[in-house]
Amino acid sequence: MDLSIQKLSKAFNQKSVFENLSFDVRTGSRLAITGSNGSGKSTLLKILSGGLLPTAGRIVYTREGNTIKEDALFRHIHFVAPYNTVIEELSLKEIFVLHQSLGLLKSYPGFQPWLQELNYPFNPDQQIKLYSSGMKQRIKLGLSLLDDRPLILLDEPTSNLDEQGKAWFFQLLSQLSKLQTLIIASNDQLEISHCETKINLEKS
Repeated sequence: MDLSIQKLSKAFNQKSVFENLSFDVRTGSRLAITGSNGSGKSTLLKILSGGLLPTAGRIVYTREGNTIKEDALFRHIHFVAPYNTVIEELSLKEIFVLHQSLGLLKSYPGFQPWLQELNYPFNPDQQIKLYSSGMKQRIKLGLSLLDDRPLILLDEPTSNLDEQGKAWFFQLLSQLSKLQTLIIASNDQLEISHCETKINLEKS
């Protein structure tokens, strides 16, 4: 997916977070958004996901030459962040069934092949709310990185992951399709190193 960010600004209670951001992201790009706390990394990612409106400016999304309308944007994006949750009253198996019913994870013929890709000894019938924060993060990443949506947005993706979890995550990144666009908001140098380009939101 291609993105054209045009003079984007965001303010809360008349206090500016960032102003007049303009840049392009091409299909298959690996982009890191960096900056200190409060510089607007997470805010920008939320706007790119369609979950938050900018104060000014606009974003044009195109896929294979066709412009994607705002009301259809959610069908093309995965957004993973520490503050986003899955339906924790469901079990892991039920989450998989739900996502397949929504047209996701189409490359998996059943639950077991997807579970194996998570590379962790989950109890598939246990409610997700009983899992640790690291296990929940692995599930969220597994739902997004093992799917084929064209735009993946990740906010501090290795948060709550142990070293084995981080190795698993970076292996999944290397397996993404060249047609999938990846944007990571982070200051973690290892996460940033997996991106080809970088935009720093640090205010001068």
